[in-house]
Amino acid sequence: MPLAENETLVDIEREAEKICLWGAARAGVIVVAPLVGTMALMANEVYMIMRLGELRGVKLEESTVLGLLYSLGGSFVGQTLVTLIPLAPVQVPVGIAVTYGVGKVANAWLRAGQPEDIAQFKEIFEAARDEGMARFREIAGLECKDEPLGDEGRKFSLEPEAIFKNIREKADAAADKVEGTISEAMAWLRPLQEKSLRWLSAQKWEELGRGGLTLPYEEIASYLESALKGSGFDFRSIGYHEDGAIALELSGENLDSFTLYSLTDEFIVRKDKAYARLRLADFTVDREKLPGKLVHLVGSKLILSVVNRIFDETVLENEALVCTYAGGVLEISFTELMLASKFTKTMIMGKNILDAVEFVALIPTPRGLVIKSRFDL
Repeated sequence: MPLAENETLVDIEREAEKICLWGAARAGVIVVAPLVGTMALMANEVYMIMRLGELRGVKLEESTVLGLLYSLGGSFVGQTLVTLIPLAPVQVPVGIAVTYGVGKVANAWLRAGQPEDIAQFKEIFEAARDEGMARFREIAGLECKDEPLGDEGRKFSLEPEAIFKNIREKADAAADKVEGTISEAMAWLRPLQEKSLRWLSAQKWEELGRGGLTLPYEEIASYLESALKGSGFDFRSIGYHEDGAIALELSGENLDSFTLYSLTDEFIVRKDKAYARLRLADFTVDREKLPGKLVHLVGSKLILSVVNRIFDETVLENEALVCTYAGGVLEISFTELMLASKFTKTMIMGKNILDAVEFVALIPTPRGLVIKSRFDL
C-alpha cells in the first residue's frame, strides 16, 4: 500500500475516533436531561453514524442508518434500557459506553463495505463498550459534549418500540436466544443499578435528575416529633409561611405554643463542604423568653431531618454537628460527619455519592422542602 494512502487511512481512523467520542460524550448529557427521552438518544446515534459515513465519502440514507441500529438488536437494547433506569450514576457511564460501542461498530461496518452480517462486529461492540465504561469520566468531560451532532428533536420513522419488538420476535444472528440477549444486557447493567440504589431510591434519583427532590412536610414532622422528645420542648407542626419561610410551631419550658419563622440562607452538601445557614425571621414569643438553646436545638434537628430524609437513613447524628448562633443567624457545619458516613464510603466505579451529585439549596415551598441538586459526573 502506498505511503500516502496509508497516511490517509490513519487520518480517517483518527477522525472517526473523534466522532465516536463526540457521540458518546453527547449521550452522557442527553441521558440526564429532563424530558428528552429515548428518541434524542437515537437521533444522536443516527447523526454519529451519518458523520462516520461522510468521513469515508459514503452518503448514508436515514433508512440505512436506522436499519443498522435495528440490526444491532440485542447490542442496541443496552442503549434503550439505560433510559428506563432513572439513576444518573448508571445512566451517564452506560449511555457513554454503549454509544461509544455503537460508533465503533458503525465505523468497522463502513470500513468493511457495509456487509449485511452484523454479527461479526459483536466482539468489536463489547470491547469498545468496555473501553467506553473505563474512560467514561474522561469522555464525559470533553468540551464537545455540549454541541449536538444534529437535530435531537427530530422524529424518526423507526420507533424504539420497534427495536424491542424485533428482539422479542427474532434473535440476533449473534445470539442463540432472545432471552440470552436481553439477559446479557441486563446483567451488565444490574450491578450498577443495585449499587446506586444503596445510595438513594430510584424515585429520588429520578427527581434529582430533574434538578431537585421534594421532602413533604409530613416526613419532616414525623422526624422532628421523635427527635425532640425528652428535650424539654414539644413539636407541634411544620409548614410553609409566606415569603419562603419555614413555620415551626412548638411549646415547652413554661412557654405556651409559639411559632418560629426561619429562612434558609444556604444549604450545601458536597464532597468538600456540608453546612447550612438558617436565619430566624420572626417568632411569636418575647425575645427575652426565647432560650438560646432552643434555636440550636430546633435548627440542628431540622437539618438532621432534611439530610436523613434525603437518604431515607440515619446518616447524621446530632453530637457531631457544629452550631454557632449570632445576630439571628444559625450556622450548622457537618462536613466531617458527612464524609465519615457510610454513604460516602460506598463506591460505584471509583466514585462516592458526593462525587456524583451535590445538593446546593434548600427551598421552602407550599408542598414541601425542595432540595436542589446538581450532577458532577
